[in-house]
Amino acid sequence: MGIQQISESNHSARTEAVNARSCMAIIWVQNGSRELDRDALIDSVKAMSGVSDAKFTRVKPAILMVDYCSQETKAVRLVESISNLGAYARIVGC
Repeated sequence: MGIQQISESNHSARTEAVNARSCMAIIWVQNGSRELDRDALIDSVKAMSGVSDAKFTRVKPAILMVDYCSQETKAVRLVESISNLGAYARIVGC
């Protein structure tokens, strides 16, 4: 096995390990007791340990897509954090 093949094999193994831990949560978010500051909510979610990205969808603005590492956080924790910011949040899918 040549150097190129070993390098590609190692890269493939690392990619598979990262993908095994990567998850996406689909979360429905609605205004709670106060007006929802969507930018502040996204910043708060992105600041959570294990979260790599968060954004509201354009087609359905109440849907928040969150990419996260399943070894560092869980979808339930994401929903709890969003709820603590004063919004109603429910997991739609993972």
